[in-house]
Amino acid sequence: MIAAFAPASVSNVGCGFDVLGFALDSPGDIVIAEAADIDGVEIMAIEGDGGRLPREAHRNTASAAVLALLT
Repeated sequence: MIAAFAPASVSNVGCGFDVLGFALDSPGDIVIAEAADIDGVEIMAIEGDGGRLPREAHRNTASAAVLALLT
């Protein structure tokens, strides 16, 4: 199992536009990935979204990079 934390950021800093920003300690996203015996991507849980984000991998932008890597 592998876990990664991606902090939220605020602001575009000067001439850096969308490249530079200020990272926050929280909020942020935590992703936990583990190998499985089946093919594909499964989103097991999403917390703190009030049920607004889709758990279907093909409809959730968070899984787009993983799906591209696996195909």
